[in-house]
Amino acid sequence: MFYRFLSGEEKYRWVDVSQYHALADNNDIKRWQVARQEERLLKNQPKPSSQTIYGDAKLLLIFFEWLVAAGFVTCVNVKTKTWSPNFKREGFLNYVRKESREVIDPKNIEVLDKEWRQARLHSLITNQEIKALIVSYHDPVYPALFKFALGTAMRPMDLVRFPYIGNGPNKHILPYSDMAESESNVVDYTVEKSKGGKTREIKMNRADLRALDEHYIKPYYHERAKLYEQRYGEKCPPSILFLNRFGEPVTPKMISDATTDAKAKAKEIHPEFRNRVNFYEARHWWPTMFLIRFFEDKLLTEAADALYAAAAEVLKSQMGHQDLATTYKYYVDKARLVVMANQGMVNEIITDQDVSVEQFIEEMEASV
Repeated sequence: MFYRFLSGEEKYRWVDVSQYHALADNNDIKRWQVARQEERLLKNQPKPSSQTIYGDAKLLLIFFEWLVAAGFVTCVNVKTKTWSPNFKREGFLNYVRKESREVIDPKNIEVLDKEWRQARLHSLITNQEIKALIVSYHDPVYPALFKFALGTAMRPMDLVRFPYIGNGPNKHILPYSDMAESESNVVDYTVEKSKGGKTREIKMNRADLRALDEHYIKPYYHERAKLYEQRYGEKCPPSILFLNRFGEPVTPKMISDATTDAKAKAKEIHPEFRNRVNFYEARHWWPTMFLIRFFEDKLLTEAADALYAAAAEVLKSQMGHQDLATTYKYYVDKARLVVMANQGMVNEIITDQDVSVEQFIEEMEASV
């Protein structure tokens, strides 16, 4: 593919293909990546994704590294960090606009990348997969995080920053047993400095906070806070809640690694457990179930195809997405699949009534 691209460049017009390696340089690889994005946008296709384009560029550098090792001459600097076009940076966009006949809109690329990611897993994580994954983690902090993610749709980067005791706009956040009683089943929480440095307000079910208190905070947190103090020489700050068994603050990387290990065990428990299921699927579960509850029996009709402002606004706030139309359509389609798979049986969503994620899943299974 790279050589085919070079064959159309002025620089290579009178050069035999056998000599391309000698003239090729890192700028050619950059232009090739941009050209692939341009072609993809013109065809309005989700593939190849930005991830694939970047991966192919890395493979190309490996090829040139082999050429250098074999004694061939090339202008490609194989020790240069592999470059990926940043279509969000205005300076780079200005350059591309000058060089290209087509205008590249970074939002178009983001939409196509999102379509590509969403196409990789067509169906929602099943109740059986959820239960198998929860019992397969080696440390109870990870099932607690996974269930909390199911109930809030927060990203791992936001989950690990959820506090033991909140401050500022979250000063009302405490362990459930210490929180003031309320007639509302919902608690507001401000997610600060999330993806892209953005802040948003989300809703949490009190039942999920109670489950977090009973299954993690009471049995594990205080002992782990002592381990934190022994390890770091200071008391665990109230801004940190989730600690592993060694008293270390949990990070998104730890969640990813623990989930990879848990998946192997989950497959032994549930042989149909899919390879593509990961921790991030918890984030898809909440909006899907929300829409099932929101539309009820109208979900399978054309009424749900229109962008309902109320439902879309909830998704925007809870998920932190900007592209409402794409997000809305995706989760409506996913919700329809779930309803049809369960023969049209619609169950109560976790944001209604005083029911935790775990209880909700049990009720779903009992009703099928």
